[in-house]
Amino acid sequence: MLTASFDELDVAIVDAVRSAPRASWRNLGEVLGVDPATVSRRWARMESEGAAWVTAHPSGSATPACALVEVDCVAGRSADVAHALAEDTQAATVKVTSGARDVLVLAQAPDLDSLSDYLLNLVGRFPGIARIRSHVVTRSTLEASRWREGALNPEQRRRLGSHARLRSEDADILDGSDSRILRALHMDGRMSFERLARRAGIGPVSVRRRLSRMQEAGLITFRCDISRLLSARSVSAVYFGSLAAQDLAAAEARIRSLPGVRASTFVAGPFNVIVDASLRSTAEVHDLEWRMGQELPALRVQDRSVVLNMIKLLGRILDREGRSVRAVPLVSDADGQR
Repeated sequence: MLTASFDELDVAIVDAVRSAPRASWRNLGEVLGVDPATVSRRWARMESEGAAWVTAHPSGSATPACALVEVDCVAGRSADVAHALAEDTQAATVKVTSGARDVLVLAQAPDLDSLSDYLLNLVGRFPGIARIRSHVVTRSTLEASRWREGALNPEQRRRLGSHARLRSEDADILDGSDSRILRALHMDGRMSFERLARRAGIGPVSVRRRLSRMQEAGLITFRCDISRLLSARSVSAVYFGSLAAQDLAAAEARIRSLPGVRASTFVAGPFNVIVDASLRSTAEVHDLEWRMGQELPALRVQDRSVVLNMIKLLGRILDREGRSVRAVPLVSDADGQR
């Protein structure tokens, strides 16, 4: 659905930023074979229009407790409920969907007890919610941060490829300064060290050192998201399926290899596998399901929904065309102590 307002170079710049979210314009320009000023100017335009943005979220041992929540609404109240939920810090992503649920929410909280409190009070807090079904996330098998549009050649991908991160179970948790850095980077993932220092109340050298530690320990993940106007895959679909427990580990690589799969999670609930996909058209909804059946005969897809309206995406409020309008912070200053 690439519009006349954007061209293939814009898509290539986005994929380059996705591969190296905090790389300098000079480094990105060298890999793309484009003047750095052109890369900077085009990115600034896409970002200012809400067509592309970089954000950050806690990961590894700092990952909050998460659940995918199916919300059934009173007739005619789906949009109202979705917009109300989108203002909640705990509701990271909010989608209005077709099928057996009206709204689908990725909820998160610092720990399982806090997440439980949030989920147990949802129905009472938001008029229009009839019932919910929650599925606690046990493992993210494919993060959306790894999604690419395929605009770079193998050599460009190699040059921009990030070093493997150490994901130690013993990695330090985020302290107050780390949390303030992460909160600022959620608002603008490419924020300069000088601005980060002012936000965190520490020096630029300390910011650089702390951010390097968080990245090396896998405590922070950067991702670049875009409006539907910049993507040829403008249709989002969600699949709910089940695998035998002994098949889950072997399924990860096969799920990741499927065309269009943007993210997948293992959850505890009536389903144990939930897959998010970006497709070129609604006609591909069953095509991908067929491919899943071919690659994973043991997977039983029990339900599927098309996203009718993406209200919020990982803390960003979106308009009808998927452009970022504003941010609702996912990380509070109090979240550093877990």
